[in-house]
Amino acid sequence: MSKDQDRAAEYVLGVLPAAEREAVRRAAAADPALAHDIDALNEELSPLLLDAPEVEPPAYLFDRIKAAIAAPAQLQGSRTVRADEGRWESLCPGIERKTLWHDRDRKRITFLIRAQPGAEFPAHQHDDDEEAYLLSGDLSFDDLVLAPGDYHLARPGVKHPVARTQGGCMLLMTAAA
Repeated sequence: MSKDQDRAAEYVLGVLPAAEREAVRRAAAADPALAHDIDALNEELSPLLLDAPEVEPPAYLFDRIKAAIAAPAQLQGSRTVRADEGRWESLCPGIERKTLWHDRDRKRITFLIRAQPGAEFPAHQHDDDEEAYLLSGDLSFDDLVLAPGDYHLARPGVKHPVARTQGGCMLLMTAAA
């Protein structure tokens, strides 16, 4: 197929953007060969429109299309948890956890901690690495005070003193599951 025949086919099939379609229309007005190719393709393809039976799509199909459009985008091979998704579970008074990812094979869990002003988490010991990144608010372990953007790693065997927040906080954590 020649370049002009390709342009004629794209024009007849309606796959050109509006500006290109207009350019082909103007070119066909000045080029009898291009105009002939367009007319021939229209004549050849128009019976297909007349012969095709009208088909009513299944009732559920439109609902599936609407659901796919409304669904939040996901990248293949990844997981996204939106801020308004997931379930917060109470760990102790004033402190909640929302699981973001639980890797059962590696026995690791990633979660958010949300603590209300004045909340305290009891002292505890770690059997595995626990990583915490303070997203907002304040958090202290005795004299160690964390601010937003601070990272804290507790190694296995380390005993944490009571964790306290004065104004409340949000933490991103990864730990043994």
